[in-house]
This record gives sequence, structure tokens and C-alpha cells, in this order.
Amino acid sequence: MLRWSAAKPAQDDVLSQTADFRLGRAIHVDEPEDWWSVLLEIEGSIDDFAERAAPLAEDIIIPVAYDAEDRTVPASRQPLVVFARQTAIAAFNMEPEAYGILSLLLGAETPRRFLDRHATPPPMTEIPVSEDTVVMAVIDDGIGIAHNLFRTGPTASRVQFAAILEAEPLVRGSRASVGRALMQDDIEDLLSQCTRGAFLDEDLFYTATGQVNFRTQVFSTVALRRSHGTHVTALAAGYAMEDQVENRPIICAALPARVVEDTTGVSFLPSLYLAFHMLVKQARRFRTQAGHAPVQFNFSYGNSGGPHDGTGLFAMLFEYYFGAHAQCPQRAWLTLPAGNSNLRRLHAQAAGAKTKLDLDVLPDDRTTSEVQIWTPFNGSVEPAPVQVSVETPHGALSLIGTTDTMSQRLIDDNGREAARLSYEFVGAPVMRGLFLLNINATASHLDEVLAPSGTWRLEIIRDLGAEPTEVPPVEVWIRRDETLPGFRPGGRQAFFSNDDYRRFGKFGLPLAVDPKDTPSPIRRAMTISGFACGQSPITVASYTEREEVVSLYSGAGPLNRPSSPQGSDRDGPDLAAKGDDSFVLPGVLSAGSRSGTFVRQGGTSAATPRVARAASSAIGAASGTARDWARDPLRDHADGIARFALKDGTPQRSGSGGYAIEVQDHLPRPDAEC
Repeated sequence: MLRWSAAKPAQDDVLSQTADFRLGRAIHVDEPEDWWSVLLEIEGSIDDFAERAAPLAEDIIIPVAYDAEDRTVPASRQPLVVFARQTAIAAFNMEPEAYGILSLLLGAETPRRFLDRHATPPPMTEIPVSEDTVVMAVIDDGIGIAHNLFRTGPTASRVQFAAILEAEPLVRGSRASVGRALMQDDIEDLLSQCTRGAFLDEDLFYTATGQVNFRTQVFSTVALRRSHGTHVTALAAGYAMEDQVENRPIICAALPARVVEDTTGVSFLPSLYLAFHMLVKQARRFRTQAGHAPVQFNFSYGNSGGPHDGTGLFAMLFEYYFGAHAQCPQRAWLTLPAGNSNLRRLHAQAAGAKTKLDLDVLPDDRTTSEVQIWTPFNGSVEPAPVQVSVETPHGALSLIGTTDTMSQRLIDDNGREAARLSYEFVGAPVMRGLFLLNINATASHLDEVLAPSGTWRLEIIRDLGAEPTEVPPVEVWIRRDETLPGFRPGGRQAFFSNDDYRRFGKFGLPLAVDPKDTPSPIRRAMTISGFACGQSPITVASYTEREEVVSLYSGAGPLNRPSSPQGSDRDGPDLAAKGDDSFVLPGVLSAGSRSGTFVRQGGTSAATPRVARAASSAIGAASGTARDWARDPLRDHADGIARFALKDGTPQRSGSGGYAIEVQDHLPRPDAEC
């Protein structure tokens, strides 16, 4: 029988409730191979942190991607990715002040065989390039770097650098603390070794790069017919081999399959921060006669968490590298998708004195579920009073409020935890209260306590003290949890299921916009990706070409208002590009995992690299910022771009409108799909 424990007060609490919850689920706590990626925000320099953490040195690996220059730079707060054993993470979480840690985000479990404490930095020699060169930087999973669209000859690659974050390090000459870092020479040597006559053995190549090893259970979607990263990279930077394109060199980072399989918690961010750090440093190597070559980044992933106001670690990651005080010394733009959560019932608003939400947690869900409840922005550290109660499907009731940092745990008779409800106040620049509901998996092959599936009932109680229309609502988001295509089944998405939510219109088509004066707290508005709320990136929505409408799934604004001065001024995506050919032919054609193949994938992930491709032709001469260009791409660059009239476009759904962007360099006829 599961029951809620008594509320635990602040003085007994930890820096990160989510990290504490996830570590508590780990089965082999004391195994020496049990390493995790961790994103820290530290005060001072990396060298200062290393000195403070010297007693835990055997349990920490600071990646070699942070070179001597990086390690000596002081800052009031700066991000740092480390790999650590659970003993070190527990120490950081319980006593952060002793190590100068301001925040802690737990990443994914990382087997020791993927780590190399003794790696040496990759070479940073300059690469001279022509004046019209734009570096194409892609972060994704399953990037088929041997595809013929990324080569200029049978053994000549346009990929100048590839970080494979899930691969066993080389026995000698390792250039990465996690996985492998391959330079262009390494890639071309492997292409030569794996080419027989005029044919490349791509299965052998991806085994040689460490991306696929079925014997040791190393997996990448490049082993499948379709891989997300190859499809996206080809849309952004794919050119026919015979075209001999030299002015679009590629640098890329392939994320571990583990963090893509399980997107709950915050396991994604440490790998993402490390990937951006590695690529930003590599981009500095490309030099024209006038200076650094510009670089166009593309990251085609979305996320439903975060405060959704342009603050928080989700959005601030990109501001750190692309904002006004960016760490990237050359002109750098970033394209991000608006996300595909518009119809998934992952967002709700609590505007009245009492708001009830039905949360359906599905059976056979092998990943944890997480609900984030964000109170309105408050310029002080005393937010407006809010209480949250949670009732399990079996009737166990919990209740905590904003009066103090605290948590309650749902435990079994042996004290093992099945769920946790916690509250904390997130300081500057976010300045919001955050309730977190973490729920264990509902199915597992391991010996762990399971959370009950069924309807969990949430109630948000507010002391308004004024007319409801004058008080900003409490905003609620469920983190994306569903297993993506191509990965082992495991995650099943939890969702809100209140009876008053209208899913369909009178003709049976899903409603893409909230009905006027809807009484339901479940909303399609504010479903824009939590990654895409920042001030600097270009955020891309998706449209369906034949029907001339915004794609039903495409995430919408506005942002969470009010917010701090550091928040974003955006109201939704910046513009829309094609993500689907039609309702009956969803998705768009681009590269399959093997050379010469083409497959269909859709979503805002497919629309975004089309914009990255167009932006790469504009970045060198465009005046203003990336978003200035995105508000009117035709102003600075018109070749291959035409404005597309959307029947239902609004600033909150499609920004400055739909744009038809030609990507025909490598695509077959629509009836020639392989």
C-alpha cells in the first residue's frame, strides 16, 4: 500500500529534488561503473571548482573539451558539465555551498566504458576557407556522416568534425572524455578503409566509428533505414556529391541514444551543453581572410518543460552561446523548432481560486513522468500563496504550498519512493515558484517500486486577493515522455484528460486553436517548446503545404507573462516552413540512413533545417540579428525563398508567416521514394 509521507521542511532538503528523486530510483547505487552526466552552474572558475572538489577527484571527470583557457575564466555563474559517480553527486546536492555550486541538473546514466579520463584535446589548428563559406553545425541523434550528400567524393568528406557522444573511446589517441571526436582526416581514413571498388560499406563504416556495435549493445539510429539526424542534416546542408560544394563545411555532434530514449527529468541538458561547447570551439577554427567564418547552428529538438518566458536553463543555454554576450566569437545563428505538442494535452492554466486537473498516467510506462507547476512571476522572493494537492488513483492525498521549500514522498511499506511532490522558489532571473510532481514508472523488469497507473487528480488552490482577471494564472506543463520512432518502446506519454476539453471540431478534425471562451483549463496556447522561448534563436513553426495551413501539431505561443527583464519579447515562433506535403502525405523527403536513399519525416524538426539552409545564405550579408532576418527573410535574401500565404496563420502560431524554401539540390521526384 502506498502512502504520502509527512512534508519535509527546507532545512532537511537538497539542491535538486529531481536529482534526488532519480538517484533514489537507481538500482546499483554503489557500483563503480555507475556514472552520470551532470550539469552544474558554478560560481568562480572551473579551476576553482576543481580545487574545491579535489577530495572527490576520483569520482569526477571534467571533460577535456574545457581547455586551459576555459578553466581559468571566472564568472558569477557559468555552466559546467561533468561526469560523476553517485557519491560525488550526492555531496554536490547536499552541500552545494562547499563546492561553489548554484544549481545542479542530473543527466543520463553513463556507462564507464564510454568515458576516458585521460583523453587529450582535439587539434585546434586554423582551417582557411573562402569568403563565402558558412559553417553548418548540427546537433542531433543518429547522424549518418558517411552519407553521399555530405561528401565531395567517394572518400572525401565535408564533415570537418564529428563528436559521437555514445561510442567507446579509442584505445589510443582519444580526443574526447566521452565517446569519440573524429576529425576530417579520421573520417576520410575510415571511408578509404571501408570502400571496396566504388562502393562504401556503410555498415562497416558505422561500426568503425563506434556508432553501432551490436555485440556491446551500442546503438544508433544510423543502423536503421531512417535516422532523424541524417534527415535533418541533409535538409540543412546536404548537396549532391558531384556538385563539389566546398563552402558549406559540416561540424556535428551525435547525442547518445540513451538521452533520446528517455526524455524525462533533465537528462537531455548536460549532453546538449557539452555538444554546444565542443562545436562552438570547433567553429572558431574556420578563418577567412577577413576573420572568422560565420556559423549556422541547427538543433531540431523540442521540450515541453521550463518557465516558457525566455528564462530558465532551457532558454538560457542558447543565450549563453548566441545571446548579446555570447561565448561564440564569430557571427552565429541558431534555428530551433517550435515543437510538436499543440494537440498532446500537455499544458494547462490555473486561473481561478481552485483548478482541478485530471492527469492520466498510462500503464506499461517504463520511464518516469514529470509535471511542472509554475507560479506567476514575482519580483520578490515571496510569491503569492499557492497550494497544490495530489490524489493518487488509489486515493492517497498530498498537499503542500508556497510557504516554504518542502517535499512529500509517496512511499510503500518499506519506505521506497514511488512519487514525489516538491516545491522550491527559483531565483533570478526566473523568480517563480515551482512545484514538481515526479512519478515513477508504472512498469519495469527491475526490482523497483512502481507508481500506480490511472487518473491522478491535481488541485491548484490560490489566494487571489483580487479579481481573477487581474492575477496571472499558474501555468502547468507535463514533460514529454513518449518514446520516439526508431527506439526501444518504453515511454508512454501522460496527459491531461478533463471532460471539458474539446478535442475535435464539428467536422471531426482536431481543433488546432482553443475554442473561444473555453471553460477547460487545458490549453493549446503556450505549447511552444521550452527550448525555443529565448530571445536570440530563430524559432520555426511547421505548415502543411497543400492545405496552406499551420500544421495541427505545431506548438504555439504566447510566452508566460509577466516575466523578468531578462525574459524574451517574442510572442510565438518567428516564421513557418514546410513540415508536411499534405494531410494525406505527412512529412517531407530527405536523406535516409544510407547513401542514395530518401525517406519521409515530418514535424517542426523537418521545417527547421529548411530555414537553417536559407539562413546560411543570408548570415554573411544580413544586417541585424538572426530574428531580425527571420521577421522578414525576403528583405536581405530572396533567392530560393517565397512568402507562402497561410489560411490560419497568426503571430502566435506562425510568426511573420509561411515561407517556401527550396531544398531541391539532392531530392528525387516525389514518386521515387526509396
